[in-house]
Amino acid sequence: MAFKPSQRSHTKIREIPLDIRPVMNLMVCLIPILLYSAEFVKLSIRELNLPPAGTSDRGNQNNPLTEQEKRFQLTVIISKRGFYIGNRAGYLTGEANTQAEPAIPAMEGGNYDFERLRQQLIEIKEKIKDQGFVDENSIIISAEADIEYKHIIRLMDYITIYTDAQGNEKELFPQINIGTVI
Repeated sequence: MAFKPSQRSHTKIREIPLDIRPVMNLMVCLIPILLYSAEFVKLSIRELNLPPAGTSDRGNQNNPLTEQEKRFQLTVIISKRGFYIGNRAGYLTGEANTQAEPAIPAMEGGNYDFERLRQQLIEIKEKIKDQGFVDENSIIISAEADIEYKHIIRLMDYITIYTDAQGNEKELFPQINIGTVI
């Protein structure tokens, strides 16, 4: 009797061709969507001057400024109550004429009056223009710890440039320094 070999050992391995069409279809759809959505992401860069680590304004009192280094040091502090505007000599007061009141109080609902701040800063810029201040184009921005970041960015946008009565864009305070609230 002859021995019949098994049918299993003689099965041929079938190769299945790879179908890359679904992957290609995905790429054809995905690439234009990614390119289209990238158009909406716009970045802008502001050059800021941060205070050095470990220093404070109190350390600068030992060095009196000479006439050549006359500085105005305009400062805007943003708090929950509003904007405080001042310099080394002191701060502007609000309508109540008390030291604790901000120069531009916050509006109802926690919003800030950025237009009024811009007008106040334009007046200050006109007064200090050609007075010999080394830092007449710089401003120090300070914020309390609980102020939202979007308000600080909007403040930077409002104090950098403005449009005058003739429709020309002019620089207000393009050099922005970041300070701390003590």
